[in-house]
Amino acid sequence: MKPGSKFNIDDFIRENTATSEILAQFKGTITDRKSGRILDSMEELFGEHEIRIRKRILIAGVEILQNIIKHNEYPLYPAVFLATRTRQGFRIDCGNAVSILRRTVVEKKIREANRKAGGSIRDNYRQALADSELSNEGGAGLGMLEIRRKAGMPLDFAFTVIDNDTFFFHLIIKFNMGE
Repeated sequence: MKPGSKFNIDDFIRENTATSEILAQFKGTITDRKSGRILDSMEELFGEHEIRIRKRILIAGVEILQNIIKHNEYPLYPAVFLATRTRQGFRIDCGNAVSILRRTVVEKKIREANRKAGGSIRDNYRQALADSELSNEGGAGLGMLEIRRKAGMPLDFAFTVIDNDTFFFHLIIKFNMGE
């Protein structure tokens, strides 16, 4: 997006699918039923030689879609889920509107997930459970850690200003073919 320009969800979609094969694309309110349809449509597009990576992508996709369902604070702004095949592998771009407060929390969780990626899965889960109280949604913040673990690569993210109180949160998950 150009500096100083106003956020436009359709431009966001075009920019993030321009050079890729689209496996799944959704814009709107994501519900449990819609997330199931999104994942079903994605599953059918993987080749037989892509079974291992398909499983990792679909597990991460479930976590991502559940996060959007639970944490979409502004239903008036559409959420986005894009799954694409790139020259390097696969990529999921997703996003939804968040408040300033949620931005801080999300940024911290992603940085922690990226930092903890090299440690033992069991130790990371135990530590996350010990360090956090259960949220209102019933989780202990393990979603980003699970997404990072399945991706096998650091999670990337960006926040774009929508208005004074609202940001568009863009999570970028990359999966290499060889892993």
